[in-house]
Amino acid sequence: MSILKGVSAGLLALAIAGGSTAGALAQTPVSGGTLRYAVSDDPANFDCHSGNHFAALMRLAPHYSTLLRFKPGSYPDIEGDVAESWEADPAALTYTFKIRDGILFHDGTTLDAEDVATSYERMTFPPEGVVSERIETFRQIEDITVLDPSTVQFKLKEWDTSVLGTFASPWNCIFSAELLASDPEYPGNKVMGSGPFVFEEFVAGSVWKASRFDNYFRDGQPYLDALESYTMEGPAVVNAIQAGQIHTDFRGVSPQSRVRLEEAMGDAVTSYVGPSLTHFLVTFNSEVAPFDDPRVRRALNLAIDRWNGIAGLSATTEMKYVGGPLLPFGAYSASVEEMQEWPGYSFDIEAARAEARSLLAEAGQENLSFSLTVRNGPPVLVDFGVFLIDQWRQIGVTVENNVVETPPWAAAISDGSFEAIVDIFSALREEPTEQFTKYVSYDVSARSAGRFTDRDLDALFNAQAVEADPAARMALLRQFETRLLEQSYSLPVVWLERDVVMSSALKGWTFSPSNFLYLDQSGTWLDE
Repeated sequence: MSILKGVSAGLLALAIAGGSTAGALAQTPVSGGTLRYAVSDDPANFDCHSGNHFAALMRLAPHYSTLLRFKPGSYPDIEGDVAESWEADPAALTYTFKIRDGILFHDGTTLDAEDVATSYERMTFPPEGVVSERIETFRQIEDITVLDPSTVQFKLKEWDTSVLGTFASPWNCIFSAELLASDPEYPGNKVMGSGPFVFEEFVAGSVWKASRFDNYFRDGQPYLDALESYTMEGPAVVNAIQAGQIHTDFRGVSPQSRVRLEEAMGDAVTSYVGPSLTHFLVTFNSEVAPFDDPRVRRALNLAIDRWNGIAGLSATTEMKYVGGPLLPFGAYSASVEEMQEWPGYSFDIEAARAEARSLLAEAGQENLSFSLTVRNGPPVLVDFGVFLIDQWRQIGVTVENNVVETPPWAAAISDGSFEAIVDIFSALREEPTEQFTKYVSYDVSARSAGRFTDRDLDALFNAQAVEADPAARMALLRQFETRLLEQSYSLPVVWLERDVVMSSALKGWTFSPSNFLYLDQSGTWLDE
């Protein structure tokens, strides 16, 4: 057994993990074999551009290429995927990409600049009836132009250094422009890309199967013959890893499950541990009473004892770190002292709860009761919902625990059919512009679930995105967080630790703080 542990909540752990994985990549890969892994849920549909749930990406990523990608073994460095090279021109506000020759889709047609442009236009300027979760990500794109069959250029509205990283998102699947023209619905009901694996079969609630794409553009890859991902979660995953039925769950397991597998399997497993770019939040529907009253939202925020509560939860779950909307102790995070100035982050919980009761009385909501919608996904999400309900009980609020499956939960997020809802947000990298998209007005970002409109908050978001001076940008970040927490539209509460345990036979995979990355399995291999 080998284990890579985060020595703090900072990103030093990730450098250690990346170095170890690079060592694994330096070994001589072995071809053949079937990788078997767990995925907690089925995808709602097959459209990467509308997806926001890791379970969908774990199934879809092996089938698609992207323009750029996070470099395996060297997180968070970026390299070309279908792009052979690119040029940035801040003066002209352009990024120009040269597309590799000879890339084929799984149907045998050639991928070129037109396919890239069409895919990005679909994400950035979606036609009627198309849902794009990427609109806010590419809000700075003004125009997309095909200069020639191998060259595509993006013109920005303003120079934004965060944009290049978003081009590397695994959600930005390159679809076939030809197939989209003949069947605009194809991304939602058909899996056909240029990635390392070809879709074979999907049995809902059971298994997703894929086979090696022999014409994949990276020489010698993929190394694996096939993939099989099984729908399972919780104890079933741990039992399956221990029994040798699956190799891993790339999202991760609980710390207790990791310890159990290490003790039971020894050197037969490899563990990776580090801070995660995933956090849990609760969002209120600001369009409906009483959550249209900021006093009520603020009272519910004040009632949450983050510091003592998380100290208890971290002993038994992957809920580890108190933080705001940015990674705690990271490059952009507020300090503990700064956090204590926010509503809901004071060490003096009794004073905070006294203020919460006073606010509820002032709002005429002394006997407040409501329903909290919780997704029945990873068990830790349900644990988080129970924690919130207990916190609110301390100020006399009664909350119904409404646990639902993923489809109705996702529908509630989309259409606003909730009073309060437990949400989860996972980022690709430590970048405020990406992470704040969860907390702006819901008509600005498809990621925002709060059903609120706050143009002051939106203005701060836009200002920090284009601010080139680091100190000035940091000041804008603190202003954004203060405004968010004072209004309490959505409440970031806890950040997670990532614990991944896998068969030691599985090689070539890169550990990172994001469970969205390194899922295409192009460079993974089995030494069995």
